[in-house]
This record gives sequence, C-alpha cells and structure tokens, in this order.
Amino acid sequence: MKKFFYFTVVLLAMQTSGLTQGKGYLGGFQFKPMLGNGVFSNTAQTTTNDTINFSITNKFGYSFGMTIRKKFTKVLAIESGLRFTQRNYAVNIDSAFTSYSSSIDYRIIAYEIPLKAMVRLRSSDNSYFNVSLGGQIDLYPSDIFAYNFEWQVQVNRRSWVQGSFVTNLGWEIHPEDLGIFYIGLAYNQPFVPPFAANIGERNTTAAIVNMKQTGTFFSIDLRYYFEPKKEKGTDRDDF
Repeated sequence: MKKFFYFTVVLLAMQTSGLTQGKGYLGGFQFKPMLGNGVFSNTAQTTTNDTINFSITNKFGYSFGMTIRKKFTKVLAIESGLRFTQRNYAVNIDSAFTSYSSSIDYRIIAYEIPLKAMVRLRSSDNSYFNVSLGGQIDLYPSDIFAYNFEWQVQVNRRSWVQGSFVTNLGWEIHPEDLGIFYIGLAYNQPFVPPFAANIGERNTTAAIVNMKQTGTFFSIDLRYYFEPKKEKGTDRDDF
C-alpha cells in the first residue's frame, strides 16, 4: 500500500509539474517531520488505574506527499494535496510505588487530503510570508494491535474517514530558475479524538484502561515547488 501511494504521488507530481506552467498553479513535494512530546505543549496523555500509571506519548513521525496551490490574487490562494502520514506513539506503563516500568511502541498510518485558504505577504523581492488554515480529510486504513511480553494495546479508529482542522505559518523564497523553497510550522487538530487505545495484560480480552487519543500534533513543514513559467505581462514572482 505504501509503495503504491509513493508511486501515485510521483505520478501526480509529474502531472502537476506541467500544470504549473501558467494559469496560476504551483505543484511540488512536501515533507513534514512531526515534533514529539514536550514541543509547543504537545504533552502526553495520562491516566491511573489503582497503582499503575498509563501514558501515551507522541514520538517523532513524518508526513510526505504532493502539494498544489492555485492563485486567485497576489494575496489570496488555496492549496490542497495528497499525503501519507505515519504517527509514532509509545504506551508507558509504570508502577506508582515501585521501579517497575514497561512500554509498547506502535504506529498509526493515515492518508490526508487537505484544503486550505492562504494569505501571502511579500517580505522581499523574492520571498513571502504566508499563513493558511482550513480542513482536512483523514483516511485510516486499519485498526492497530501491538504488544510486548506482558502488555498489549488495541487501538481502534472512530471511523475509517475523519476530519481535522489544519493551519500553517511559513516563509518561502524564490531563487531565480531554481523553483520555490518553503519552510514553516504546521498544526493538526482532529475535530474529534480519532482513536481509542484499549490497554490490558497480554493474551486477555478485557482492557484495564481505555484512553482516547486526541491525534493532535505539530510538525515542521518543508516544501519544494516546481519552477513556475513566467507569463506575458507578469513578474516571475507574481503568481
């Protein structure tokens, strides 16, 4: 499934590289390394059952795909795309009174289709600041089951298709004849908790705790857009 997705992204990017030759479109690639716990108050989710503390922490994940932008004016544009996302988590189980500790790592795969409105402000002759916000369709192909020698976790989706609020703040630079480079900070907030983690002892059917996962995360947003074709009567950066 992942190989097919990468093939699709490359194929679409090749098509959009032609589409960017005029008509106010830009197309390119996007890579978003996700930030772990402790960054921008991206704190762990915790609960306690009797003498055991349970927590779920965000680990570093990533998102990769293609992005496309359509300009309407010098200031306003919309952007969309298609992304593969891998979120990495760890369940930590700790005794409240002893040094006992255990953990389980797992990952959640999703495919994302964002649609955002963008406001762009020129910061120099060849660079822009921009901010964008909008919504996103999240597609989750499966539930997750992970375990170690003592514990197990079953992560269930609320639904295979869900939604999120997304926003970006970034800066882009347009070197002559080299395309467009973008760096920014992105925030993803699902409309409702997308997963529920049922944590219990290994090889048992009853869960000790049930924890809803918010799915919220921050990420660094890195993009490259193909070089736009200059149209008659316009500047290169007037797109």
